[in-house]
Amino acid sequence: MNIESGSNLKTVILIVEDEASIRMGLSAAMTRQGYRVITAENGSDALLKAGENHPDLIISDILMPVLDGFEMKKRLGADPGLASVPLIYLTARTALEDRIVGLRGGADDYVTKPFDVQELTARVEAVLRRTRGERQHGFDEARQLDREEMDKLRRELMQNFHHEIRTPLNNIMMFLEIVATHKFESPDEQREFIRIARASGDRLESLVSDIILLTDLDQGAINDLRQTIHPEIHILPALRRRLARYESKSLNFVPVVSTNGGIKAPRQEFARAILHLVDNAFKFSPQEGAVIFKMTPGANGGATVIIEDQGPGIPAALREQVFERYYQVSQGAAREFQGLGLGLTIARAVFRSLGGDVAILDSARGCCVQATLPDLPTDDPAHG
Repeated sequence: MNIESGSNLKTVILIVEDEASIRMGLSAAMTRQGYRVITAENGSDALLKAGENHPDLIISDILMPVLDGFEMKKRLGADPGLASVPLIYLTARTALEDRIVGLRGGADDYVTKPFDVQELTARVEAVLRRTRGERQHGFDEARQLDREEMDKLRRELMQNFHHEIRTPLNNIMMFLEIVATHKFESPDEQREFIRIARASGDRLESLVSDIILLTDLDQGAINDLRQTIHPEIHILPALRRRLARYESKSLNFVPVVSTNGGIKAPRQEFARAILHLVDNAFKFSPQEGAVIFKMTPGANGGATVIIEDQGPGIPAALREQVFERYYQVSQGAAREFQGLGLGLTIARAVFRSLGGDVAILDSARGCCVQATLPDLPTDDPAHG
């Protein structure tokens, strides 16, 4: 038993393995380390036991009857109470592609059979330390809040925040480690791994930027300097870069932008709000769907923006709720789409801080969102 085994007694590990001998050996090894061990023989059995026991860590095989490890992880991610439980895959599948699938699916680590018990134990301890550190950091800040507000905040955040932060971080670390240690057959293959790591970095940077902007909005600290906005320079390039994230959908992006007149708004904040509105349309559009982006300048610095898509649309009864923080219309498919559910919240808050608004209009098909920025008074000096 290691020196931390006394504190490990409260730590619950769920072992998911269809081969009885391996399951028994793993259980004995983890028990000797002082952990409380629960076992399951397939993914379906594991979901039941995870719901009953709320484990601190799951060690799982991938190839199993009834329900495999990948599908089990997907279903765990859809359960708010289990989505943040760390997972180590243990499998005989050694192909690099299989490891990538596992890591992309949200696994925290990957150990191949035949495994060394000391190595597995070290990986278990490392994952648990990292998870405890993340939780402790969140708890230390939460203690400063009123308990009622803290509970509300935790319910809102924990479903998605842990996943949204950890997934790109894991991708960055794991893919760069593969680049550093793996001998690639071609430069193109290596470049693809670097591209994935960079895309994960962009996703993380975007999430941090949203949180900072939302904090500024909450504190009334948003920049209100009205700057001239040229859509071809300040808006459309970012929208086309975001469209590239949805390349597999083969979407048809149709910008209809008037060049008559000038729009005046804080460039960074205004562009961020527009990006969120259009990204929402990209996200929920079907394969080969069209997204129409219309921007019409007002008479004196204002603008009307309309985004139309061919997605599932938003029921009239939910058209205000979707602007609530962390809200997602399809709660059952929440993990199908990335994000914290802050995009529409930020977009409306930015426009309202500038005297405008964002609303969802009636539409025969899909969703139609309108954002309005009022014209400046003729004697208003707040522009540059």
